[in-house]
Amino acid sequence: MRGAAHVWPEAPRAVGNALEVAAEVEWPFRVSRALKPRRQRVWFRLPADVPVSAGAAADAFLLATVFGAMRLSRGLCLHATASEDLVTNLLRLQALWRERRPDKYREAEIRCDGLAAGASPAGPPVLCFSGGLDPAYSLYRHTRPGAGGVGAAVMLAGADIPLSEEAAFSEAFARSRRMTDSLGVPLLRVSTNLRAVKQKWPHSVTAGLAAVLTLFRGRFGSGLVAVGFTREEARRWWPQDETDPPLVSCRAFPIVGDGYEADRFEKLEALRDWPEALDNLRVCYRPGSWTENCGQCLKCSTLLLFARIAFRRRLACLPREATVEDVRSLATCEDPNGRLRLAQVARHARALGVTEPWMDELDRAVRAAGIAVPAPGSTATGAEELRA
Repeated sequence: MRGAAHVWPEAPRAVGNALEVAAEVEWPFRVSRALKPRRQRVWFRLPADVPVSAGAAADAFLLATVFGAMRLSRGLCLHATASEDLVTNLLRLQALWRERRPDKYREAEIRCDGLAAGASPAGPPVLCFSGGLDPAYSLYRHTRPGAGGVGAAVMLAGADIPLSEEAAFSEAFARSRRMTDSLGVPLLRVSTNLRAVKQKWPHSVTAGLAAVLTLFRGRFGSGLVAVGFTREEARRWWPQDETDPPLVSCRAFPIVGDGYEADRFEKLEALRDWPEALDNLRVCYRPGSWTENCGQCLKCSTLLLFARIAFRRRLACLPREATVEDVRSLATCEDPNGRLRLAQVARHARALGVTEPWMDELDRAVRAAGIAVPAPGSTATGAEELRA
């Protein structure tokens, strides 16, 4: 296929105390100048005892390269046998992104050496876990009595924390492990150089995480990716979260978007009785703040205000108390998610009868931004049922 990217998965091999699953990826000649070199070796390193089949590796590398192919090539040729329904889903995913961002993406034909039907696997789910609020809520929800449990959580080096920051990742991993250990869930370490592929990570992150989880399908029955929006919010603000998880999924290993039933404030409230989470949450992805929350970015300002409303105190994982400057930060930030979070702050503060001085500034900011604040109780709150 002319102008196509080619992917050659390799047989898994031992690298130190890890199992490396890798593929050679060749991009079309016309983009090789930008990539230098034209070929890239993309790899994942998992715990050495994880069984990885050829089919799982093939599906993982389709997921890992599809966004690069949409940007850089006219087609994607996988020299292996992949799941037939995953290919169908990824073609739908491409059409969605081409329509949404025609300036960045076009549909790339997908060809594989073979296609397999795939059968549903058995076993508990495995959860991607960064130590942030959304995956913490998902872990807590799935480990409540009668919930069914989680087989393991997986934390990925090379995602928000660069591979070069080894010490920082180890410290962040230790924070996450304090949370997972408190609930009796093993935390597994995986590393990857996937971000070497030319892609816009906020767009491709769900596919990237799905690629990681797919490699565990010899041990687990499904993969959970924690989402950051309710279903209603996702359809309005970021339809990828509402639409994409099923499209990075297949019968051989379902990937499920988890946490639609609660907004982020409700998720934080649901963790009220889990001190290890309130002490160790890591929500900040500001470059350089790999191991702690900076207290200045959008995510930190949001958590500061949520904590002030929910608990009327500073959380141990945060560097300071919330102030009126956090309201102004959400109101003036360039990220459109700031408006959504500001509306959530206003809605829940009003519902709980908060009367602190910064509420006047909050009301002014909401009016100035023309933000519609839903009335308390106007949407479903699965987190309230969880707390009960």
